[in-house]
Amino acid sequence: MDEKNLIWLTVDSIRGDRTSIGGHTHQTTPSLARLGDQPDGVATTCISHGIWSLPSVASILSGTYPSHHGTGLHNEVLPSEIRTVPERFSKAGFHTVGLSTNPWFSADTGLNRGFDEFDSFSIRSLLSEAGPMKILSFLKNLQAYSAGFSTTKRKHSPDFLFNEVVKQRLSELATSDQPFFLCAHYHGVHHPYYPSPTFRDRFSDLLPLSADDAADIAFQRTEDPYQEIAASCPYSEEEWGAIRNMYDALLFQIDSLLYRLIAHIDDLGIDDETIIVITSDHGDLLGEYDLLSHKLVLHDALISVPLVVRGSKSFPERDDQLIQHIDVLQTLMQELNIPTDGMHGVNLSEESREFTISQRGQQTMQKTLDRVHEFNPAFNHDYVYSGLTTALRTRDWKYIQGDEEAALYELPNEETNLLDVYPDRADEFNTRLAEWMQEYGQPLYSDKRSKFSSTVQDRLADLGYVE
Repeated sequence: MDEKNLIWLTVDSIRGDRTSIGGHTHQTTPSLARLGDQPDGVATTCISHGIWSLPSVASILSGTYPSHHGTGLHNEVLPSEIRTVPERFSKAGFHTVGLSTNPWFSADTGLNRGFDEFDSFSIRSLLSEAGPMKILSFLKNLQAYSAGFSTTKRKHSPDFLFNEVVKQRLSELATSDQPFFLCAHYHGVHHPYYPSPTFRDRFSDLLPLSADDAADIAFQRTEDPYQEIAASCPYSEEEWGAIRNMYDALLFQIDSLLYRLIAHIDDLGIDDETIIVITSDHGDLLGEYDLLSHKLVLHDALISVPLVVRGSKSFPERDDQLIQHIDVLQTLMQELNIPTDGMHGVNLSEESREFTISQRGQQTMQKTLDRVHEFNPAFNHDYVYSGLTTALRTRDWKYIQGDEEAALYELPNEETNLLDVYPDRADEFNTRLAEWMQEYGQPLYSDKRSKFSSTVQDRLADLGYVE
């Protein structure tokens, strides 16, 4: 096979600063770090385009910014005018496969467009897909990669079974001479946080309570983020310690699964002809601004995510490089001789990005506030801006602009608004943002509505998006 394959793995809700790659004191992702340390590997962090799955994944699969494609902002479905990344791969002769445990990455939102094969899974459908032997393996691994013998549905992770499905598809693709593009979206560390019995004590030695008690606290506090946000997350130091510790344990758990997947790819003998990308769609708030989950704000805890690339000849290794997901695609697709006309990324092997753009829509904010106000009608928050809100971020500064509000932060401090201290710098960023919006941010609209089946509605409820 002359052409290289591309495997793109998105693992939900991983914030970059809680990983081994991002400098966390806990070695939460040693497998990802080792992958990046290989001679043809890069391990770093990048900036996502959105703060939740739908706009972020839509940017990944379209190569465009959120305010342009509008998916998860003002659109429920990706506009038909946009040529998707899998459509581009398919036209170039690649076999394209999409696999998802996330209902936002599905046919209901138009993000299946261009995949020759596409499957969206719940735990129930994964059990049907897996077959008897893999189900038996799953049962044997309940203690290691799910919630043990708990009967509480939301405590269980689909990722062990999903990983088995991904491995099976890769085994099938490896037998063909046709190059492939496989995109898979893992449940990852999405709330509620409840690591498996095997991994939950990985970092708990400094906690003043048992790992089991910490897991119960983390699950209870993250099961309904709207209720917790409404109360401004009034947790004790011990409770915050439990929540963060169990988040880290979950990270180690998914890192262990990814190790098994990479080993499988290497065993198939396709490692020399395959580029692997592992990243996350967004992070999670763990108390910043007294918030949980991935709602409302454009804090780095939500938009700075891990990025590992292995097998590319053109992907640069520069720690100070500003990177966004659409840049990764732009760079790798051009390496694979796939046209990228109309995409918004930067080819990182040829040029550097001056600033990143992350966005949150008005509708997203309002839906969240509506849910929060059910618990606390008086809820108000200084860091939550109205309307389409955009963060323009350089290495040292972040400028955030909503319809009526703006802020300027000197990173890593994201609490002290320096707008009045550095008005000239704020004016400069305001001008750059206006120019960017005119060139890249003009919206496309789709009147299509997402129509989720009852099964998908159940999955959305498991993720905490609907009641």
